[in-house]
Amino acid sequence: MVMADVSGKGVPAALFMVIAKTLLKNSALSGLTPGEIANKVNRQLCENNDTGMFVTVWLGILTISTGHMTYINAGHEYAAVMRAGGVYELVKENHGFVMAGLEGMSFQEFEMELEPGDRLFLYTDGVAEAADPSNELYGTERMLSALNRTTGMEPQETVEGLKKDIDTFAGDAPQFDDITMLSFYYMNKSGKHEITVAAEIGNLDRVTDFVNDRLKRSGCPDHTRRQLDIVIDELFGNIAYYAYPQETGEVTVGVEVIGEKAMTAVITFTDQGIPYDPLEREDPDTSLSAEERNIGGLGIYIVKSSVDDISYQYAEGKNVLRVTRAFDREGDKG
Repeated sequence: MVMADVSGKGVPAALFMVIAKTLLKNSALSGLTPGEIANKVNRQLCENNDTGMFVTVWLGILTISTGHMTYINAGHEYAAVMRAGGVYELVKENHGFVMAGLEGMSFQEFEMELEPGDRLFLYTDGVAEAADPSNELYGTERMLSALNRTTGMEPQETVEGLKKDIDTFAGDAPQFDDITMLSFYYMNKSGKHEITVAAEIGNLDRVTDFVNDRLKRSGCPDHTRRQLDIVIDELFGNIAYYAYPQETGEVTVGVEVIGEKAMTAVITFTDQGIPYDPLEREDPDTSLSAEERNIGGLGIYIVKSSVDDISYQYAEGKNVLRVTRAFDREGDKG
């Protein structure tokens, strides 16, 4: 992934950018690391650069199967990253120098691990420096706020939504600089999304938001997602409170949506806590009053009533609890 911005305007700047783009692409295809690419292209751009032009570059290489990314930042804007279930934040590393600015520069490589559901947003300074009629700048804080209103959208919708917000802010003011944006959403190869967190009740909202994001993008209706929120609350809460009585462990929550029109959501909870099968508990007699019923069991009963199927197994030292819920994609019904 590459985001770059050239100094200057007009035909000379456009030609310089074409050269930079060609050199970056050729170097990337040769199998070099981002740092090696930056060092090589900088050296090439510095040769016979009589015009004194330069280019800012953010360049990253992602291993899709693992989510591991190595990248460099040659004087470019900070990338914005949203972790699954979280909010967009700027990743502020130490900027390298611009390319074509100084021969012999060595560009530092940085690393980033992307998990399923994470999002990456790259942009040029034309975004933050867009101005309204009173010459007030749009700025990165407005950008982040606008991005956080697009967290359930597809990448193309994210870019379109941000551009619309910039246009609304700028009003009749003329556009001073080019605006280029790239929105990237990371999915693992199987299509199953997972998040691993400490089994603490404080992480409930993060897990719920993570599952909701996937379900919403799959067209799951609001009322179904609200019912599954209750399911997540009960099952995650049980793990957080009871799975690790002596210490804090982890829980992995996976969500997968199967089908095209008639969809099925599969949500899996996996932990390494004490073996516990919640399905062994007898359903409470709901014909009795709360005072007459035995304590406990109502939460898992509500879970059973809210899903189509629920299963449990203990294998290889892990509790694995899986629930499924069918739904019609929102908008498919007449």
